Amino acid sequence: MPADEEKMGLTKREMIMVAETHRGNYTVWIKATENGFWKVEIHLDGQGRVYDIETTRRVTKGWRNLSDAILFAQENCKYFKSIFIEIGEWVLTTRE
Repeated sequence: MPADEEKMGLTKREMIMVAETHRGNYTVWIKATENGFWKVEIHLDGQGRVYDIETTRRVTKGWRNLSDAILFAQENCKYFKSIFIEIGEWVLTTRE
């Protein structure tokens, strides 16, 4: 993570509010974690902030299956600028 990015977390409810207030100005990343789970990150454009999606207990939310993380993003991350899935050295994105 670049030094200018500040890592924070959002619950699902907070993430939905951020998506509404930053329409078209945020990017979604779905990334593999070291323990074999998948996590969703929200990157706010121009602010240098990266938010992990967290549970209500403020622990990073993890999905065992990539398809579940993608479904979560499809259902809850409305109005994003772009979305990426990082798998090792590969980065996949949506069609334009």
